[in-house]
Amino acid sequence: MKILHFSDTHLGFQAFDRVHEDIGVNAREQDIYDAFERVITRALEERPSAVIHSGDFFHRPSPSNRALTFAFEQLRRLSDAGIPLVLIAGNHETPRTFYNSPILRALRTIPNVYAICGQQWETYSFHELAIHGVPHINDERLLRKELERMTPIDGCFNLLLLHTSIGKSFLMDEYGEQAFPAELEERLLAFQFIALGHWHNMQRVSVHPNAWYAGSTERLSDAEIGVEKGFLWIKVHSPSEVAVSFEPLPTRSWLKCEINRCYERSSEEILHQLKDFAQQNDIYEAIVSISLDDLRPEQSIEFTNMRLKEVFPTAFELLVRRRIYAPSGGSTNFERQQFEQLEDIFAGFVRQQLKADPQLAERLIARALPYFRQFEE
Repeated sequence: MKILHFSDTHLGFQAFDRVHEDIGVNAREQDIYDAFERVITRALEERPSAVIHSGDFFHRPSPSNRALTFAFEQLRRLSDAGIPLVLIAGNHETPRTFYNSPILRALRTIPNVYAICGQQWETYSFHELAIHGVPHINDERLLRKELERMTPIDGCFNLLLLHTSIGKSFLMDEYGEQAFPAELEERLLAFQFIALGHWHNMQRVSVHPNAWYAGSTERLSDAEIGVEKGFLWIKVHSPSEVAVSFEPLPTRSWLKCEINRCYERSSEEILHQLKDFAQQNDIYEAIVSISLDDLRPEQSIEFTNMRLKEVFPTAFELLVRRRIYAPSGGSTNFERQQFEQLEDIFAGFVRQQLKADPQLAERLIARALPYFRQFEE
């Protein structure tokens, strides 16, 4: 028996205001669709006994028409091949109130698609395979009740779908996320496999011999830099013999360049390090996160987004984080200066640039001050 496990596809996710030139869709949204389509294609090639999805199928409770249309088209491919799909609701697509119907109910109209999106534990059986699911439930008391109800089926390989953090290690600081109650973790041992969603990196969990996060199929933040994206194959030889393997997906590259203690470097040294990073990495159509820590205030003016784009001309997107140096006590030889207003930052920048001609620097600063005053008024 072979099962394909994927999760956290976040269909409809958008970012960066970049439009795909050929099809007129947000480029990151299309990246998400491309990854999803590759998973479905692999399922059709391998024809597993079932496909399972452990939550956050959509990015929001009310996805766009495009996201819905794409989902129906791709799931119809599985349905026409006779491959069952069981999925549960995650925190992203679960309505915040009882007055809105869960969007996953619409997927139940597709043959062979079993969406668990109500306020209860459900089970679907396929010969010797029993797939259980507890969807995301906002009411913690009701969630606990359903977790206490879930019961395996004798004589079957029992697989449980959950969208939660096992312990606090896999929380992501998102709205509505929940941690599995520690006092109920022993109940997980009654199931032969735990397919987890919510955490975006593929990872095995120590609380159970066969508990795995499949991870997301695309990177959604720089916290996922350096982590491959993909899905899991679950090969069941017997209830006690389960082999799990990860299959990576081709995704858009996301790189990070971090330069610390910038106040100890000249601007030329920082620029040289940025250029070295650009030359040593394939930045073409990549998302590049740049972190400039402990800058002197005048340095923050020098490294504008426009100047950085000249260093990374072929990058898909630059995400720049600048942190201004704030010395404490006498722990450094750097001469502390207070830059409480924009005019002070400007003055420091001019003095830094015109060290060879301090009189010219002061004349320029004096000439600019009336404009700062005018702006404030």
